[in-house]
Amino acid sequence: MKILISSNFKKHYDTHIDFIDHYWLNFFNKKKIDFILLPNKKKLALQKIKNSKKINFIIIPGGTDLFKKDKISKIRLDIEKLLIQYSIKKKIPLLGVCRGMQLINHYYGGKLIKVKNHMKIKSKIFLKDSMFKKKLMTVRCYHNFGINKSNLGKNLKIKAVDNNSNIEMFEHKQKNIIGVMWHPERESNYKNLELIFKRLLKNK
Repeated sequence: MKILISSNFKKHYDTHIDFIDHYWLNFFNKKKIDFILLPNKKKLALQKIKNSKKINFIIIPGGTDLFKKDKISKIRLDIEKLLIQYSIKKKIPLLGVCRGMQLINHYYGGKLIKVKNHMKIKSKIFLKDSMFKKKLMTVRCYHNFGINKSNLGKNLKIKAVDNNSNIEMFEHKQKNIIGVMWHPERESNYKNLELIFKRLLKNK
C-alpha cells in the first residue's frame, strides 16, 4: 500500500520545518505502509503528486487550526484542497483527521463552530455505523473547532457524535471520503483506524 499524506509544520527562525506526527510514523512502520509526505511548498508538492504512481490512499492529518493567516498555513491549506480534488478526480480513498475533517467539511460548503473543553481530553462518542461493533466509545480530542448538524457540508452523512451533538465522524454519501474528529492514529492497537481503512478500501 502507498499513501499520500500532507505535512504539518513548525516555524524555525525565518523558515519552517515540515514534519509528520510520530504516531503516523509508528502506524506506517508497524503495518509496513509506504508513504509520500507532501512538503508545504506548492510547486514541489504538485510535482510529487504528479509523479506519484499507484497511490492507494490519501490522508489529511491534524495540525494547526484551519484558517490561520500566516503564509505557510495558507500554502498548506491550498495543497490540502488540491489533495481533496485529486482524490475525487482519481477516485482514491480519502481520510481527513481532526483538521483534515474540518477541511473536508469546509470544502463541501460546511462551517466550523468554536468548541470548549476539547483539547487533550477524553470524550465519549456515540457511533452510528455498523463498521464498529459498539455504539459507545471513549476517544481523545485535540481541537478548538467543531461541526454540528446545522453546519455540516453537502452530502456528508453523520456517523458519530459526542455528548453535545458535535459531529465526530462523517462519510460522504457518494464519494469515498471519511472524516474523523478524534485521532485514531494515537490509539495503541490501531483497531479503529484499521476499520476505517478497510471501509474506504472496500468501497474503492
